[in-house]
Amino acid sequence: MPMTENADRPSTKNSDIIKRSAATRSRLIEAGIDVFGERGYEGASTRLLAERAGVNLASIRYYFNGKEGLYTAVVEHIALHAKKTAAPVLSEIQRRLKAGEVSTLAARSMLADLLGTIVDFIVGSPFAPRFARIIMREQLSPTAAYDIIYTLLMRDILNAVQKLVGIMIGDEDRRRCALRAHIIMGHVMPFRVSRETVVRHAGLEGYSTEETAEIRQLVITHALAALDALSQEREERSLTQ
Repeated sequence: MPMTENADRPSTKNSDIIKRSAATRSRLIEAGIDVFGERGYEGASTRLLAERAGVNLASIRYYFNGKEGLYTAVVEHIALHAKKTAAPVLSEIQRRLKAGEVSTLAARSMLADLLGTIVDFIVGSPFAPRFARIIMREQLSPTAAYDIIYTLLMRDILNAVQKLVGIMIGDEDRRRCALRAHIIMGHVMPFRVSRETVVRHAGLEGYSTEETAEIRQLVITHALAALDALSQEREERSLTQ
């Protein structure tokens, strides 16, 4: 019996070490989201990062091989978290597009679902304000880490919007539809980028659940109306040719 107890101790000890290591990494990533977002990469000192995380300064090098490694881990965490939010809707869209079973009406419905999901995250999620600071910094002054944001998060969403737009308006020009996809996404982004202006000008509380739902409906309505008008214009043009 004593031998069994002794044999169990190393396993328990290793398990505790793994848990503490995971907790330390998580605290550093959470601190990194705020510090890098507030001060940028250059302005974020390792000392401040460690203080915010409540860990030893040496932990940054031990777990991430330095500040750059921590920043990369922070960006990856943001991209994966945001992607997970959109995954159920996006996966179904990708599946149906691959199977070639998307009608104009189906494309319209799927685009509405995807835009609604994006609004719910960008406008209504408590994570969005923290994540947006870093994403916006990368948009304005991209580093090597921007590749993570684009490949893990933005590329699949934009590709889905691009293809759905093409189906809705009957346009097979890839570049033109890609640009239209960004215009459609532009219906959503101001509500995060210009949040303070929107809240003050529209007299909002600050994106309550009800306000987020209202914004969601308006974004979908305006985006679909613009695409419906383009589709009708193309149909009318084809009849006169």
